Amino acid sequence: MKNIIFDIGGVLAEPKSGHWFITTNFWNILDKNLIDEENLKMSLKKYLYLQTQKPKTEKDEHEMFSNYYYNVLKDINYPNASMDIANKLADDCVYNDDKFIFFDDDKPILEELSKKYNLYIISDGWPSSFRVLNNKGIAIYFKGIIISSMFTTIKEENLFDIFIAKYKDVNPSESLYIDDRRHILQKAKEYGFNLLLMDRYKKYSESEFETINNMNDILEALE
Repeated sequence: MKNIIFDIGGVLAEPKSGHWFITTNFWNILDKNLIDEENLKMSLKKYLYLQTQKPKTEKDEHEMFSNYYYNVLKDINYPNASMDIANKLADDCVYNDDKFIFFDDDKPILEELSKKYNLYIISDGWPSSFRVLNNKGIAIYFKGIIISSMFTTIKEENLFDIFIAKYKDVNPSESLYIDDRRHILQKAKEYGFNLLLMDRYKKYSESEFETINNMNDILEALE
């Protein structure tokens, strides 16, 4: 094995609030007493289609999330819903580095792995991911980072093709890909990657893929 490729969400990081789009300061901006949380979660999911892969800058990303939150606020009939409120929610979603929590086992294991393997990231996400990875001291361990919106596609479409074309010396048969979603691993399998399913929350009682629960398990899997 020469290369190890990581997803971000569910593998290296999780949302601090427990929900990617109910951000850290969400309830400081909105009045929780005026919102039915189940309706909110349904609406956040309903308007996911507004989260496109078009943003190439953080400004583009902010505009996208402003529109997203504005539609959600209108949908749940939030009193006096406005673009001003939506912009504040987008500020927190895009510009707040603390929306991500990187797991405690990330840095020590990435440090160890980076001495023996070429490390990469492939993630469905937006431009702000680069800033967060840099500011949190995670990016330094990786030889390359592919974020989907920079290529206007996602893993389920042709992001793996783009990765292979960009990093021509990475042979899938000599590479380990780690993700927390089984259908993405199924897609990666088509390219011939070696695979590990990261199940930090022990959601899966069984899987066709070799399953790990933390970063230390990667070391054992490579033995």
